[in-house]
Amino acid sequence: MASARSEFRETELETCNDVRIHTFGVLLEAMAQLNRAFDRSLNERAGINQSQFEGLLRLARSGGQLSMSELADQIALTSGGATRLVARLVDAGHAERRACDTDRRVQYVAITDEGSRALTRALEVHLADLDELFTGKMSEAERETIVRVMERIRQSPPHS
Repeated sequence: MASARSEFRETELETCNDVRIHTFGVLLEAMAQLNRAFDRSLNERAGINQSQFEGLLRLARSGGQLSMSELADQIALTSGGATRLVARLVDAGHAERRACDTDRRVQYVAITDEGSRALTRALEVHLADLDELFTGKMSEAERETIVRVMERIRQSPPHS
């Protein structure tokens, strides 16, 4: 009985050490480490957290305004998560809610002038952090490869 258990454990260990699992695990660990560092830096040096930065960035990239559902989709938040994020942005004076003229069910969120100023400060911090902690650790060819692979993954249809 003991040998059957050890054989099972060895097989299980081999599966746990599969290169695919290891590759994805390294990606997750690196992203978690970067997310913690970026969030801490943005809080300390720009006065906003990473979620607020992402929200302001998406609003600015989209011409200054998105519907709540568009913002949630772009940042991969639930509708409740988007509602909490927008509430924090509105409370800080970085965004405002706007009603849709043609559909009362739709609510927009728009970046304010103060939000644009906060984003400008945060972009300076984030770009310096990216240089130090991420892109500065790779060649241009490595960066292009990462972007190409991540774009391919992002554009492939998920399992249903």
